[in-house]
Amino acid sequence: MERFVRHGKDTKNMSRTKSDKGSTTLISIAMGILFIIIPLSPLLNYINFGLINNEIIGIAGILIGLWGLFVRYLAFKTLGRFFTRTLREVDEHKLVTDGIYHYIRHPGYLSDILIFTGAGLAMGNLIPIIGVSVLFLIAYPYRIHVEEKMLTEMFGEEYIAYKKASRRLIPYIY
Repeated sequence: MERFVRHGKDTKNMSRTKSDKGSTTLISIAMGILFIIIPLSPLLNYINFGLINNEIIGIAGILIGLWGLFVRYLAFKTLGRFFTRTLREVDEHKLVTDGIYHYIRHPGYLSDILIFTGAGLAMGNLIPIIGVSVLFLIAYPYRIHVEEKMLTEMFGEEYIAYKKASRRLIPYIY
């Protein structure tokens, strides 16, 4: 999906900036580990290690993953050329607070959490679910902290007011 919705050089650029503070590397490592663990789930299931033998959980995982893809699509479409892979300021950068961003400040991160959690559940194994939980509980709070510091420096009071009017990941809750 990203191939079709990312437009412009900034949206595809993976070079790190001073503002990034290693957060992209941390997320890349977490995702890299999960890209190994999740495909190993059938083998783990075969040897009965971490197996969750429940069809409803598998179906729920697929639905959660699909919801994550939808949230990601909304985030891309709303943020447009400002949706970058690394933390960076782009030309004529503006604070986007409409669409899905009206409710949550980091729908791209929420979508990753939903997609990977859904994949883990769909594979029917506890190991990827634990992996997603541990790795993303380390990577994303750090990334959000770094990004919100950068955006506060960029937009000042406008971003501070936006933080008060929205939630990080879960509308009306967190």
